[in-house]
Amino acid sequence: MSNPWRSERLIYRSIEVEDEPFISLISNDAEAFMNGAPVIPTPQGKKSATQSREWFATQLVSTIICLPPPVSDPSAIGTDDAAAKPIPIGWIVLMADDPRFVHHRKSEIGINIVKPYQGQGIEIGGFGYNTGALRLYEKLGFKMEGRKRDFFWHDGAYWDLVGLSMLEEEWRELYGKQ
Repeated sequence: MSNPWRSERLIYRSIEVEDEPFISLISNDAEAFMNGAPVIPTPQGKKSATQSREWFATQLVSTIICLPPPVSDPSAIGTDDAAAKPIPIGWIVLMADDPRFVHHRKSEIGINIVKPYQGQGIEIGGFGYNTGALRLYEKLGFKMEGRKRDFFWHDGAYWDLVGLSMLEEEWRELYGKQ
């Protein structure tokens, strides 16, 4: 069986207390913050990072996305690759819906990547101003479901919240087997 927590290029691991400085880094980048949540951006402190980590723990799946640790020069004496740690670049969360809506059989995916690693094929979103992410959703096979027009204010304008979806049979046709 293949490792579901590792791909050719990435490692996915649990979100731990030690990740709070990284969570704070992303949360204090105004653009990253606004790409992740349609709320009023405010500076985030240590308490916010703790609250975010605790919120991640309540979701269906939440992981830190990491690059593998750099491999040291094999000719170097005294290096220890086991001590090298993966490099966090973002997070992915499969959000649980309110239990009262479980019969609707839906969930939401959120991904946030730190700026130096954006635009390298790891980006997703549903906000009208995030056209690159919307194109990615469509390339992955998601279909336009609808939009909530002028849903929120960002950067001097109202923006739509764009809804995309993929039905189980569409996913199976593209990626899986019965």
